[in-house]
Amino acid sequence: MFARSMTARTLLAATVGAVVLAGPGPAAAAHNPPPPKPATAGSSSPTVLPTVREAADGLPGHTVYRPADLKALPKGSLPVIVHGNGACATSNLEGITFLTGLASQGYIVVANGGVDEFPVPSTPDKTTAHPEALLAAARWATETKQARKQFDGRVDTTRVGVLGHSCGGIEALAAGTDPMVDAVAGFNTGYFPQPSFGGYGRDRLADLHTPTLLVNGGPDDVAYQNSIENYALLDVPAVLASDAAAGHVGLIAGLEATEGWQVAADWFDYILRGDRAAGARFVGPDCGLCAEDGWTIESKGLSL
Repeated sequence: MFARSMTARTLLAATVGAVVLAGPGPAAAAHNPPPPKPATAGSSSPTVLPTVREAADGLPGHTVYRPADLKALPKGSLPVIVHGNGACATSNLEGITFLTGLASQGYIVVANGGVDEFPVPSTPDKTTAHPEALLAAARWATETKQARKQFDGRVDTTRVGVLGHSCGGIEALAAGTDPMVDAVAGFNTGYFPQPSFGGYGRDRLADLHTPTLLVNGGPDDVAYQNSIENYALLDVPAVLASDAAAGHVGLIAGLEATEGWQVAADWFDYILRGDRAAGARFVGPDCGLCAEDGWTIESKGLSL
């Protein structure tokens, strides 16, 4: 696993350089969660795949990050990850390296925000979470004819993850209660003690039904305490991962974005693909991340 991670870091610059920026498409269970889904034949992806960034055909206000050469991959082999942006923004440009890296691991990533949308300043009191946008993206990717055509039938419609950063992490946690979701990951996030971002509060944690990863950037991360307190309330298998030096955005848009997307990819490889080597980064006293400088890991309800 260490060798895989180091290879990914070495090749990230080449990966990002290979991104093709495409224009608009042809048309503008309660608290007893299942174990990780077993890997299927052909579900493993190469260490790094060249990627494409493009519009989602028939789904305005969303951007797709995906492997460029779909025909080189088996039919039905690519799980879907839907992503909510920091500040619940309608632009995903801040996380372009993170999202590109995740897609390079063999995922269809559908992020909130259109291809050409740029960040707009926002204030917390005017920021509202829209988990329904993530669920709409997941349903589009797994159920529509437009998506089947755009992805040439490569989507694994049975494996769906939700992911988000900061306020987008609130969107992911809220969307993660939907039965179609198989895995949840939130970076630099967590519900506040009082409902926020449109009335979303910690009572919703009780409705999560799948394994959940919470990642914070250490004490300088404004979401640090929220992530710790949210993790303590989770009744599902879960991991709390802390990178002491990353701060609030370092794992998504900063110098550690490569490490950030690799952590996200390993989590989804573990839960959605049943990859035990990926799971070994999170589980047990000798977990891979436990041995990396600056990282501390807690887990519950998970095994290899």
